[in-house]
Amino acid sequence: MRGMMGRSHYGLIWLVMFLIWSSVGVQAVQTNEVKVNPKLPAVPRRSFVLTDFGGVGDGKSMNTEAFRRAVAACKKAGGGEVIVPSGVFVTGPIELTDKMALVVEKGATIRASENFKDFESLDSKGKRSAIPLIRGTNLSDVEIRGEGLIDGAGLVWWQRFRQERAEGVPQQGERRAAGQPEESPRPKLVLLTGCNRVRIEGVTLKDSPQFHLVPNRCRDVTIEDVKVLSPEDSPNTDGIDPTGSSEVLIRRCTIDVGDDNVAFKSNPNEGATENVLVTDCTFKHGHGASIGSNIGGGIRNITVEHCTFENTDNGIRIKSTRDRGGVVENVTYRDITMKNVGTAITLNLFYFDKEGQKERQSKPVTETTPIVRGVRIIRIKVEGAKTAGEIIGLPEMPISDLLLEGVTINAKTGMVVQDAKAVKFMNVEITAQKGESLTVRNADVKRAQL
Repeated sequence: MRGMMGRSHYGLIWLVMFLIWSSVGVQAVQTNEVKVNPKLPAVPRRSFVLTDFGGVGDGKSMNTEAFRRAVAACKKAGGGEVIVPSGVFVTGPIELTDKMALVVEKGATIRASENFKDFESLDSKGKRSAIPLIRGTNLSDVEIRGEGLIDGAGLVWWQRFRQERAEGVPQQGERRAAGQPEESPRPKLVLLTGCNRVRIEGVTLKDSPQFHLVPNRCRDVTIEDVKVLSPEDSPNTDGIDPTGSSEVLIRRCTIDVGDDNVAFKSNPNEGATENVLVTDCTFKHGHGASIGSNIGGGIRNITVEHCTFENTDNGIRIKSTRDRGGVVENVTYRDITMKNVGTAITLNLFYFDKEGQKERQSKPVTETTPIVRGVRIIRIKVEGAKTAGEIIGLPEMPISDLLLEGVTINAKTGMVVQDAKAVKFMNVEITAQKGESLTVRNADVKRAQL
C-alpha cells in the first residue's frame, strides 16, 4: 500500500511539472545521442628502432635522414612500429606511411629543428608554405603513441611571427601591395590528411609553431590520454582541430595552450565534421571548446561532455561570420564545470566584426550566411567567470532552437541574447555581480524554473 501511494505521489508531481512547462511553452528536450565508436588501426608488431638507422639522441645531431630510412624500411616490410628510444632526437619533417606506429618511448623526445629552411616549401607559383613536423597523407592504419614528448620548438617561430606583426606585415589572405611581403607561414606539429583508422595515444605534444594536432578529412580517429602544452600567450597554438573529419573520439586529454583547446572546423568542398565525442578532458589556458570559425563544410553531431575548464579565455564557444557559410547543428555540451574563465558561453556570428554586432544591419541571406541551430547546453556549473555569456546571431539569420538546461553561472557581468529565436532556459541561474543578469534584444527567450 505504501509503495502504491509513493508511485501515485510521484506521478502527481510529474503531472504538475508537465503542466508548468506547458504553461510557459518550454519542454524538456531529449538530446540526440552521438554514438562514436571509431575503428582502431591494425599495425603489425615488427619493430624498427631509430638508432638502428643512424639515429642519434644527443639533442644536437640531425635525424631527418634516420627517420626517413626507418620509415622506408617499415613501409617495405608492410608496416610496423618505428620506435624512438630514450634521448632527444632533433629532426626536420617526418613522413608517415601505411600500417605504421610511431612509438615515442618514455624518456624519448622528437624535437623539431629550429632552422626555418628545414620546414619551408615553395609551390610552382612561388607561394610559401610550411611542412608539418609529422605528417601523413591518404594513409590507413596510423598510430602515434608512447609516453614520450614531441616538441615543436615553437619559440623561434613565435618570435618571428611577433616581429612581423610589429612591422605591419600582412597576414596570409590579407590584401597587400605589389611586392609587399606576406607573413611567414608556420608549420603544424602533426597533420594527418585523408587518413583512415588513426590513433594518437599517451604522447605529450608541446610548443607547436602553430596548431598542434590536425586530423583533416580523416575518418575513425581516436585521440586519448594525450597532453598538449604551450604557453598561454603562444599565437594560434590550437590543441586538437578535427577538420572535415568524422567518427572522432577525444578522451582523457589535458590541453593547456594559447588558442582553442579543441576546435571543430570544416571547409567548403571538404565535407562536414561530424560524429565527434569529446569526453573526460581537462582544459586549462586556451580559448575553450570551439566550433569554427571555419564552418563552410558543415558541423554536426558533436558532443562535449564531462570536461573541466579552468583559466580559459572561453568555455563553450561557437564562432563564425557572414563570409564563412555552413550549417552548425545538433551540438551538445553537457556535464561541464568551469572556474575562472573569461566568457563562459559564447555563440557569436559576428566573429572579428564588433562594429557589425553593434550596428545590427540586416543583409541578404546568401550561400555564405552561417546557420547555427539545435544547440543543447545542459548541466553546466560556472564559478568566477568574467562574463556569463553572449548568444548573438545575425539579424538576417538568428541563432535558433537553443536550449540551456540546469545551467548555473556566477560571473562579474551577465548574459546577452541578441537575434535569436526559440531559445529555452530551463533551470538556469545567472548571478551577475554588476548589471543585469540577462539582457534580451530582438530574441525569443522562454524561461522556466522547476
